[in-house]
Amino acid sequence: MKKVFLGMLLIALALGTMSLTTNSDNVTKVSVEASNVVFGPTYTAPWLGICCESPLTAAERDIVKRGYPATTQYTINSTTSNTVTYTIY
Repeated sequence: MKKVFLGMLLIALALGTMSLTTNSDNVTKVSVEASNVVFGPTYTAPWLGICCESPLTAAERDIVKRGYPATTQYTINSTTSNTVTYTIY
């Protein structure tokens, strides 16, 4: 039983290491491309902060209210109990 377990563990470690080394080039390419992103304005939106509403919902509602398309990409910078600050990119 120990030999079977150790054999399976060795195979799992070998396959995991193999997949990690083959994909490391792709990770480098993605991070280089992401460094060229230009960020836009930063906004603060009102947020109720209640249990059922996500800060994402408040940011998306504010984006639409400001006239941006619903597919606008953004990053949430911070949240408080009643506001969400986000940056459009």
